[in-house]
Amino acid sequence: MMAQVISTIQSKGGACKSTMIQCIAAMLGKDGHNVIIVDTDKQASCIAWAKAQDVENVDTLPYLDEDTILDVIEGLKDRYDVILIDTAGFDSRMASYAIQASDLILIPSGGSKDNVLGAARSWKHAIDSTKNHKSPPKVRLVLWGVKRNSKVFEHAKQTIEAANIPIVNTHVGNLVGFESMSWNGGLPDRTAKIALNDFMRQLKLDNLIPCMNREVENGQAA
Repeated sequence: MMAQVISTIQSKGGACKSTMIQCIAAMLGKDGHNVIIVDTDKQASCIAWAKAQDVENVDTLPYLDEDTILDVIEGLKDRYDVILIDTAGFDSRMASYAIQASDLILIPSGGSKDNVLGAARSWKHAIDSTKNHKSPPKVRLVLWGVKRNSKVFEHAKQTIEAANIPIVNTHVGNLVGFESMSWNGGLPDRTAKIALNDFMRQLKLDNLIPCMNREVENGQAA
């Protein structure tokens, strides 16, 4: 099967796009999928994360050439199961090309007004940019880095739902384990690990990412 292309976008900076990409990559790699992260952000945080600790079945590629990014992505499709694209923002040419190439676009949002408004703008941009595609990508907002038992969280969730923006039916809290990933590489532990497992489980239930490793798909013992 052709590789699935997943990108993260958000007009608001510091929304944890890179952290989300790293988590998805490591979890899918652990599940037996061959994954590559194409890091188009000049900060290259995904590259630094990968260098801190080897992650099973996950490669990284720093790439800043806007004019050839689509050709590069196309050339990777027969070598990987999943191609993840980390972008600097939704209003750059690079991010626009990533949107065009994607099968799934994930938009992280915290609970603040700026985060939610930025996520809404990013969602509309992704929808408008791909509405004439024969097979438009799935676009989902993700509540990431939020405080679950707070009025801010509830207000953010209600605002998003009232705007009819599709949202992943789980959330990821504001947990220290995700911050430690930038220092240690790999995956988070403890509470952050539980939250990440719940997030990945929901993505699989929603048929947004591969559900099982290739050995199981081929009818072999895992």
